[in-house]
This record gives sequence, C-alpha cells and structure tokens, in this order.
Amino acid sequence: MSDQEKSGRVLRPLPDKEETSPLNELAKSIPATAGTGSDNLPPVPADAVCAQYQYGGAVPIVAPAAQQPDHIAWPPGFAGALASFIYQSAPRPVAEVAIVGALGLLAGICGRRWVISNTGLNLYLILVARSAIGKEAMLTGIGALVMAASKKAPDAARFVSFTDFASGPALVKAIAENSCFVNVAGEFGHKFAKMAKAKEGPENSLRNVLTNLYAKSGPQSIAGGISYSDKEKNANAHAGIAYSLVGETTPGTFYDAITQDVMADGFMSRFTVIAYEGDRPDKNPSPQLVPPENYIIHLSDIVMQAVQHELRNQYQDVYFSPDAEQMLTAFEAECDSNIRKAGDDESRRQMWNRAHLKALRIAALLAVADNCLNPWITADHAKWAIDLVRRDIALFSKRLNSGDIGDGDDVRQNKVLALLLEYLTHDLPDTWKHIEPMKRNGIVPYNWLQNRTQRVSAFEKHPMKSTVALQQTINALINCGVISEVSKLQMTEKFEKHSKAYAIVELPGYEKPAVTRDWTDKFMEAAKVKSK
Repeated sequence: MSDQEKSGRVLRPLPDKEETSPLNELAKSIPATAGTGSDNLPPVPADAVCAQYQYGGAVPIVAPAAQQPDHIAWPPGFAGALASFIYQSAPRPVAEVAIVGALGLLAGICGRRWVISNTGLNLYLILVARSAIGKEAMLTGIGALVMAASKKAPDAARFVSFTDFASGPALVKAIAENSCFVNVAGEFGHKFAKMAKAKEGPENSLRNVLTNLYAKSGPQSIAGGISYSDKEKNANAHAGIAYSLVGETTPGTFYDAITQDVMADGFMSRFTVIAYEGDRPDKNPSPQLVPPENYIIHLSDIVMQAVQHELRNQYQDVYFSPDAEQMLTAFEAECDSNIRKAGDDESRRQMWNRAHLKALRIAALLAVADNCLNPWITADHAKWAIDLVRRDIALFSKRLNSGDIGDGDDVRQNKVLALLLEYLTHDLPDTWKHIEPMKRNGIVPYNWLQNRTQRVSAFEKHPMKSTVALQQTINALINCGVISEVSKLQMTEKFEKHSKAYAIVELPGYEKPAVTRDWTDKFMEAAKVKSK
C-alpha cells in the first residue's frame, strides 16, 4: 500500500504550466448579466455553437445581456453552466438567484472530499432580495438538476436536503447519517432572526451548531456532539462534516435581525451574502425545464467521484496555479491589513476575518467543477471568488455606514446622516414636493426625518420607541454641529411653514451648493446675533 493510500489523500501533480480549462471558454461566452433582472437569457438555440469540456461533450453557448456597472459577474467554467441553466429555467430570471443555487449545489456535493489548505469546501450562502422577484427558482433549479443527475448517479439526491431543521440536535443527528450535503432553506430570514435573538432554546442551539460546523469540514476536524439529560436527545460527534447552507430572505427581515452582537461574535462572518437589489424581472417567455444532457453527464461524473472518494475514505487536494496562488495570497494580506485597521470595531473586523477562507473555498469549488479528477485553481477562478467576497464585504460596509445594521446610538446617528445625504442629493417623491424650497436651502423638516426613521429597526426597537430615539439622535447631531434648529420666525418668514426643521450645517462627504451655503451662513450669523 502506498503512502497516499495510507493517508487517504489523493495527490496528483500540478500541470507543468497553467492551461485554460476548456470549460472557461464557456465563461468567455457568458458575459455577466445586468443588474435590473430584466436581462432574460434566451433559450439555447438548436444550432448553437459548441465548446468542449472534459466530461460532457458539447456545451451550448448561452449569451446573457452585457454586464452593467456594479453587477455580479457570471462564474467561470462549469459553475457558470449550472447557473445558466437555473437562470434559464426560472419563470423570472435573476442572475444572483442562479449563482447562489449553482454554488450551493456544488458545495453540497464537493464540500467534504475535496480539500484545500486542509479545509473542506462547504459554504453558508444567503440570497437577499425583495419579495416577488423569483427567489424560489433557486430551489426548483437545484431540484431539477439533482433529479436529472440521479438518473445517471443515484446518489446525487443525498447531497441535497430541503429539510427545515428546528434545533441544533436535529441538525447534528442529520449529519450523523449524512456527512456531506447542502441544506436548501426557503424563507431563511425568519429563522435567522430567531437565532439572532435567542439566548437559549432550540434556535440558540441551532445557531451554536451552525457556528461550530462551518470549520469542521477538514479531514482532521471533529464535529462535536450535543448531550442532554434525556439520552434520547443526545447527538454524537463525527469527523469531517461538510454541512453547507443555502438560504433566501428579504432585506428587511434579514438586516433587521443583524445586531452588533451577531456581527461581533463571528456568526455572521461565516455567511457569504449575495444581494439582488433590482426590481421584479420580466417574465421568461420560454423557461428551459430540462437541463442539457451535457451538463447532466458532467454533474453526474462529479457526484460519482464524490461517492468513490467516500467509499475509499479518500480526500482529493485542490491545487493552485502560480497566478491564482499569488492573487489569493495578496488577498489574504489585504484581509489582515483591514482587520488591523478596524481596531476595536468588532463588526468590521469580522467582515474581513473569514474573507480569505471564503474566497479559497469558492475558488476551489470552481476548480473542482471544471475538473474533479485533477482540480487546480486558475487565475479566473481566484479572481471571481475574490470579487464575490469583496462584494459581500462592500455590502455590509455600506449597510453599517448607513445605519441599517445594529441598534446602538452610533447606528442611529449613521442612519440619520445617510438620510440627510439622501435628502440633499436625490429627488423628492411627489408626496414631498411641497418641501422642495426647504431642500434647496439645506433645510430638512422634522416630519420628513420622522417618516423615514419610524420603521427603521434601530429606532423602532429603541426601549422608548422611535420618536424618543429620533429626538435623542437629533440632539446628538446638533451638539456635533451637523444640524441646527431653525427658529419658528425664520420658518414662517422664509417658507411660510410652522413645523420644526433643521439647517444642515456640515454634513461629512457633502459640499453644500452655493445657494444653500449662502442661506445657511446667513442663518448661522443670525443665530449668533440672537444668542448675544
């Protein structure tokens, strides 16, 4: 018996030079889709030009619409092919929905028996999008791919579970029976909210198990069990568990549930969040209900290879091309630097804490999808994975800066600052056109601020409710010199209004136009004279 067989590791030599996988030719023919969600992929034409890849023969080339600014790119290689099917099969296609589904399916199949840097490839993915945009296509697309693959590889179905686990013990018992699968959870936001709030009980135990399992997919890892006084509830420990999670939720449900504690304790840092901020996409006139045969052949080969590794208790290493290794090493240094820059801000430290690990796992999944026998990460794989993780970080950074995450005084101040900037730089809706003269002069009415904050979680959940929370925030901003209350006399003379309002004196990141600056300067001078 060879040393490799004794160790249970399958080691294959890295190719002498970086070669472009034939599957990446597919990626070149699939530009990133537009962010509006209306960029429906056309049905694959019967006479489509075909590219070749290792296990599946000819792949129909599909062509989504051209990439729009600030939009997620299409994954390279076979991962992109899977995403393209989910996209084309959707009644209302959205690229983000399809990409989450494809990554989740690959993580469920490949999470345990392929490893990189001694960690498995399991992922926790959350799709965040408004209601009625077609998020259910993620579930149905995964289901269609698994059902089709099961005809050639009967074990395919065991790598995906649609079970709703209600507690930690329930999940631990499930992984005792199945050590590698993706749990596809619809409406996950409500469960996430319960886990975020729970201090004890089933939701708290589920959160603890999810936190623990994320790092337990490596060959040397042990997933701990759970013990109760009632022995029938006990769940035993197991080695090398690759549990992946795919969930979908709406922005309000999800972001309202994220407190400073959730950001700071590391639970949130385990999730890769992919957000779709567009509106309801156009209807797909001809959804593709059956996956292309070439896709199924290739997917079935990956499933059968995973099963063979399981039977032989083998782990397959994923390698780096030189360019990919350099890119991922540089990204790790970037993560380390940003963690140090965050100082004592635990929320921002956690945003970067597992960023390199997530990029590593995603890049490795793309490589396994392209070549499950000898997977190696190309520069294309590494770049796409890093870009995806950076988008996740940018999303949370933006939400933190705008006061959409958390519940402290600083969060409420950030929210009002963001609203003031929006007020000055965006057009007012028709219902607020009557305050346009105030806006032109850098004056914001109290009732506008009240209307925009009363349903914001950080204000609504304040112990003394939103009105008091807003007034406290306004007082803090007055003390900081950001705003100053306009006298009733000035409001009456200048705008014929009797409501309370505030002059925006100095807003970080915004330079007042001359007309606004002139008026507010005169206002400040008048206020100084009055105070004397």
